[in-house]
Amino acid sequence: MDENTVRALMSTVELIATTLDAAPDSWRDQLQAIRNITASLQLLDETPNEGRKQWQLPLISVFQRVAYADADNGGVMDIANWCLRQTLTLLHVYPEDVDLLTLVGQNWLLRSQKSLASIHHAERGSSSSGASQGPPLSQSEEQRLATAAAIEAEDRLHTADYVEARGTLLPAIEYLKRAVDAAQTQEKLTGSLLSTAAEAYMSLGNVSSPRVNRQYFHDALVYLRTACEIPNYDLPLHLQQYLDEYGPLDSRN
Repeated sequence: MDENTVRALMSTVELIATTLDAAPDSWRDQLQAIRNITASLQLLDETPNEGRKQWQLPLISVFQRVAYADADNGGVMDIANWCLRQTLTLLHVYPEDVDLLTLVGQNWLLRSQKSLASIHHAERGSSSSGASQGPPLSQSEEQRLATAAAIEAEDRLHTADYVEARGTLLPAIEYLKRAVDAAQTQEKLTGSLLSTAAEAYMSLGNVSSPRVNRQYFHDALVYLRTACEIPNYDLPLHLQQYLDEYGPLDSRN
């Protein structure tokens, strides 16, 4: 690809990013321009080239941002799949690149959001409809209901949304862990990366059996504590609340 083509390509990417910053809901307006590019552009690198990587990374990052702008409803999968293919291609050339590992992990994490949103919606509906008013229950009745609820929760783990969520979150934590490990080795660790990894581990814990999810929650807390030690970084509110609630208890185990 010649310099003029690269320059024009990057101008388009920068314009898309600037437009999204100013009007996040405009992502649909960017789809045709992105599809025009992805229809003919395939990254086929086999040897490292820092000059090429300097425009390839922002391009994939911006396109992935558009692809998952509405992740709860499934995202734009043709563009999301293109981003994943290109990133994995580059990862063969740069296997320890923190940004590439993060992009792959984020792609899988964002891919899980549709099934996670469906699970959250179903559980919220179940909890509200299950609320009952009546006389206090006996201890044996409470135990019976608790046992039934545990069996029902275990059964839900085998339904489609839970299976799909785990299937996308397992590669998410794999690549995000690799990204964190590489960033630590290269002294590039950021609070944002740690928070993203923690989010993936928490989500996987929430859709896994209590027999195995304790380690996922533990790893999430370790990442959140480490993120708190990053200068000038503040955890997102929901992660700070999670750390405040579960972190002190976990640290005593």
